[in-house]
Amino acid sequence: MNGDPPKDMRAHDPRTIDWSQREFSEVRPGILGSTVHTPQLTATLYRYGSGSSWEEHEHPQDQITTVLEGSIDFFVAGALVRLSEGETALLPGGVRHAAEVPSTTGAVTLNVLTRRDNPPARV
Repeated sequence: MNGDPPKDMRAHDPRTIDWSQREFSEVRPGILGSTVHTPQLTATLYRYGSGSSWEEHEHPQDQITTVLEGSIDFFVAGALVRLSEGETALLPGGVRHAAEVPSTTGAVTLNVLTRRDNPPARV
């Protein structure tokens, strides 16, 4: 299952995702992700292990990240933004950012972006 909507799915058809039933793959060391798509959006649930990090990168898509569990440090355009459970970051496309999870905790985030077919390449 690649996360794409069924070919016969119309734009107005709702779909329910049970993340506990999805396959996750390692996208960075210690970071597991599972992605689903609509015709216009990409949503990825990330499970960050303690001490894991995502290197600085940028992409053209707007990004909304909500922390569902734990806490995560975002570095956005060089500034630290610490997010805890229930908090959301709004990142316009083209803004350089990185993420790091404290070594004593893990974190779970839900990231929603304008549609993209692949995660950012490693730099």
